[in-house]
Amino acid sequence: MKSFVTRTAFIAAILTFSGCGGNKGTASIDAGKSSLPDAAITVADAGTDAGDAGPPDAASADEEAPTADPTDLNLRGRHLLEAIAKGEPKLAADIVYPREAYLATRDHADPGKLWDKKFYPAFEKDIRTLRKRMKLTEQAQFVSFEIGPSVVQAPAKKHDLKRPIWRVRHSKLTFNLNGKTQRIEIADLTGWRGSWYVSKLR
Repeated sequence: MKSFVTRTAFIAAILTFSGCGGNKGTASIDAGKSSLPDAAITVADAGTDAGDAGPPDAASADEEAPTADPTDLNLRGRHLLEAIAKGEPKLAADIVYPREAYLATRDHADPGKLWDKKFYPAFEKDIRTLRKRMKLTEQAQFVSFEIGPSVVQAPAKKHDLKRPIWRVRHSKLTFNLNGKTQRIEIADLTGWRGSWYVSKLR
């Protein structure tokens, strides 16, 4: 009899224990807990959050051609005219193709050196040449800056471009001087992070 009671109590204890465990498991599932390891959940969540909240990188920002925002273009175009009229390239620092962009897009062993020694000096020379050729003075009055008619995407090319970029030629800087309306044709604008920059002035 004692043996039967002991065996019965033992079986009852096992059933009770199993029932509690099952209830806890059910509670965990109902609470919405994942069966993935903690590390996997962290990585997945971090990836989603970073993708939603983080800013687009340079490549994704340049997938579409920049918008020709008149307010932005006119402001920076005015600075370009001022730089030409005064012969001071630094006044047009916000419209010249940035060094950062050149490093990111140019396929060259040392694009930074190329920008410093060739690209920017050429821009400075063009500023001064235009001032002399067009006989500009500080009395020149800005009228408008217009994007050229044909925007094209230049493909990536070895020893030239690391990735595709947007370009447009024959943009026009219009101004008045001594009662006459005159124009400067910009040889090449290049897109970078949603804006247009002068990559070749003449």
